[in-house]
Amino acid sequence: MKVENIGLTRVPSPKIQTKAPSFKRNWAEHASWGANYVKQKGKTNFKLFSFPDAKAVFVEVADKAAGKLSNIKERLVGVLGLTTAAAAAGINKELTPADENSKIYPMEHKGDGVFEANDIDAKPNDKYRYIVVTKDNDVNMVKDPYSKKQENIHGWSSVYDTENYEWKNTNWLEGKDSRRIVRKPDEPLRGLERLVIDEVNIPTLTEEGTFEAAKKRIDEIAKKGTTTAIELMPVENTFSKQWGYDGVDKFAVNENLGQAEQLKELIDYSHGKGLNVIIDMVPNHMGPDGDYLSQTGPYIKGSGEFGNLLNYEGDNNRYVRDWMTNAALWWAKEFKVDGIRFDLTNKVGSDYLLRQIAVEVNEHAPEVFLIAEDHEHKRHSITSYYEPPHITHDEQLEFVDHNVENNRKGLKTSPWSIGFDSEWDSQYKESVEKSVLEPNTFALNDLDNYIKTSHYRVKYGYSHDEIGNEDGTRFIPKYIARHFNLFVSVDGDSQASKGQKAAHAAQNIAELVTSEDFENMTNTEIAKTEKSFGINRFIPKQELINVFETAVAKQKLMLGTVMTTPGPKMFFQGDDEADLSYFKFFRELSDDAEKRTVDPKERENIVNQKGYDTLESIARPDSVIGSMKQEGLYKNLKEEMVTFNADLKKLLDSSEVLAKGEFVGTYKDNQHLVHSHHLKLGDEELLVIKNYGHGFHSGNYEYYGFPQGSNWKEIFNSDAKKYGGSGYTNTGRDDINNMNQHLSLAPNSFIILQKI
Repeated sequence: MKVENIGLTRVPSPKIQTKAPSFKRNWAEHASWGANYVKQKGKTNFKLFSFPDAKAVFVEVADKAAGKLSNIKERLVGVLGLTTAAAAAGINKELTPADENSKIYPMEHKGDGVFEANDIDAKPNDKYRYIVVTKDNDVNMVKDPYSKKQENIHGWSSVYDTENYEWKNTNWLEGKDSRRIVRKPDEPLRGLERLVIDEVNIPTLTEEGTFEAAKKRIDEIAKKGTTTAIELMPVENTFSKQWGYDGVDKFAVNENLGQAEQLKELIDYSHGKGLNVIIDMVPNHMGPDGDYLSQTGPYIKGSGEFGNLLNYEGDNNRYVRDWMTNAALWWAKEFKVDGIRFDLTNKVGSDYLLRQIAVEVNEHAPEVFLIAEDHEHKRHSITSYYEPPHITHDEQLEFVDHNVENNRKGLKTSPWSIGFDSEWDSQYKESVEKSVLEPNTFALNDLDNYIKTSHYRVKYGYSHDEIGNEDGTRFIPKYIARHFNLFVSVDGDSQASKGQKAAHAAQNIAELVTSEDFENMTNTEIAKTEKSFGINRFIPKQELINVFETAVAKQKLMLGTVMTTPGPKMFFQGDDEADLSYFKFFRELSDDAEKRTVDPKERENIVNQKGYDTLESIARPDSVIGSMKQEGLYKNLKEEMVTFNADLKKLLDSSEVLAKGEFVGTYKDNQHLVHSHHLKLGDEELLVIKNYGHGFHSGNYEYYGFPQGSNWKEIFNSDAKKYGGSGYTNTGRDDINNMNQHLSLAPNSFIILQKI
């Protein structure tokens, strides 16, 4: 047994500075936290924020090759000078046992709960953990909240090697590749108007569900030409492959997906294909599995809906805010991402934390853009445009610290501006979804309102939430379920059960219609199959075909509405190719399998709620892109949809008006459920006419809001035959004007007219 730098049976009282330490927010300070290996010295410096009143804090280091580590009760008693009872309490809390050959080093208290130990004999990949002796003699053995490599959420942290990857696409990183979208103070929209985001989930992007395998899908995404960026759902460390919103190690990569260097390689590879990379972060809560922050220091303020909430404005909050801010800077600087999206910022509990993140990213990674998921629709401060500050960087941080202290004392204030670049526009999303799924006058009114106010926000029709948080089905099955009112055509013990059965019956219908055998099936065979889906009525073959094709047209209309609204845009993985695979909610906590074994009701309750078991091994395979093949009558569906979206993207690239044009006006035709919007940028003008209704207009559609005194020609029609449509068209005409409209307009379609 070796104990370094102690020499006494009982540890002397730690030295606490009477004057507050002068910690700054410069880059060296940001980079100093956690375990930092200094290659020149071959040593590692450790820095931790723990309890300000802790009796002592130690760092324990074990060789990376250490096997099963044995008990350290004797050292807790003999070295730390604790009672046997206190030592036993510590053993009950420890994450893994310790090894006789590990070394324990005392950490010096620098004040305010900041503990340091420098020049420690630890190399990259060596294991370490902290031993925190609280004022009550509790002994907590905890992983590092700054852990940058965490193989097991319940185990030791590992010293991270910052030189684990050599970046190849340096032109991209140096801003020499014009495809890169950057955040710069002298650009009004900072280039974000060029964002077309494909939101992806690494575990379901391929069958393997790894960073390495994801490169195959990146090749396909780049080849399709439908997007300029990918957004990775969180890869923060969790127990299993999952959605990622249960992260507990905010700096460490989920090694179920691969190593940190493999994530870097994937980002670098994406840059080489011309794709910007956005990473998703979760600042609003800790996951429910593997969270030891409450044993580490005053990081937690209580429990919330999704997990523990973080102490951003309570007692001893300064270094908790810095910790999350540093996590954002870590992903920006270490992994070279182009943007960061922050999950549920309205649940963070501190606008000042968000302001601090924006200030620090502006200072240390000014090229990286920030996107919020805020949902506070009346609050525009979240995305107030950045202006050159009238105060220095340090003064801005002092402003944040001062007002957080006022809030802590009950003198509530809020920042005048938070300074993110964009946010998800859920109001716009809801209006588009309603207009497409259930078109009516009220939905059209909402669309008309929100389409004009969504300019700098991220527009989308569906994200992971609208699919997976409901029943796991995508837009086409959702429409099928609504159209056939399957809720009343299935049996169930509760409304939740009937809703899930209706959703999965609709999914089965979509899979049936796109199967190889469907074309040759008789109505008798179809009736029997529908009965096996749990549907207690018969839906004829032709009606299934008609409704499926309507659903496809509606999905194109939804995507087209998004793509023709200026500003950043987004779709969910596979939606640009009409993928019909599930995207189920899946996650597995470290005790889930055991719980299901001990109490079968655990599984039953989940299945009743979701309609399926959420264990990763069960739900993930169904959610992999392309797991549901399109064959038979619809063997060309994927190609047609990709062509449709690629052509829209080409139009977006060639017509800046679709990226950042201004609204000249909008028009609602409530009788026919048609909406149009008129865009202008310089001399270029476009008119987008969207038919959310079911009426066919064959050379006879007109409306009195048509622009006067100009001629127009059609440059895009979502109903074109090459996109799988019926071929209604206005091509070849250059005489379209307010006196001679006579437009052809298919139901659930849109056309784009260009001013001549």
